[in-house]
Order: sequence, then C-alpha cells, then structure tokens
Amino acid sequence: MKSGQSHPRLVPVCLDIPSLGVRRGDMLAVIPADRFRGDAVYMLTLEGTPMPVRARTTPSGEVAVAALHPGGGATTMTHAQFGDLLLGQVLATCKVLDRSLLGS
Repeated sequence: MKSGQSHPRLVPVCLDIPSLGVRRGDMLAVIPADRFRGDAVYMLTLEGTPMPVRARTTPSGEVAVAALHPGGGATTMTHAQFGDLLLGQVLATCKVLDRSLLGS
C-alpha cells in the first residue's frame, strides 16, 4: 500500500448479492475513501445501512449509482451527494465459512 493510505476494514453484507458472489453475513473489505475515485464498487450508507453499489461517471460529470442487490434501484447524484454517503471503495470479498463464529 502507498504511504498515507488507510487499511481496509471488514464490513458485513446485509443482503445476498449474487453479482458479487456474496451472501448475507459474508464480508467486504472496504478501503476508507472521502470521494469518488473512478468507476468501481463502493460502499455507501443508505438509510443507515452499509450497501455496496456500482458507481460510474456520467457524460455530464455526475455519479451514476446502481444497487447490486436484486430489486435494487439506480440513481444519479452529484459528487458532493455521493461523498456524503460514502464509506469507502470495495477492495475484496470475504466469504464466511463458519457462521457460528459470528455470534448472534
């Protein structure tokens, strides 16, 4: 990692997300970020819940955000709006092998 770059933290997945190959209870390794860094998968706080989304730049320079869970929606937002919801950029998935170790 580059100097000054934060270490990833594990964030639990609250819904099954087939497009990422993860199920509820698995984890995503998230690098903290404070701004949109280009087309990628990010973790946003939506209605108080961390949710992975795919974000890309629109031709008008805004950020197009698409939910990755089945039935999720899509929207376009400004960079400031995106930054207000941003937890970080998703680095990797982590499949939980023994869910009994997670507690209740």
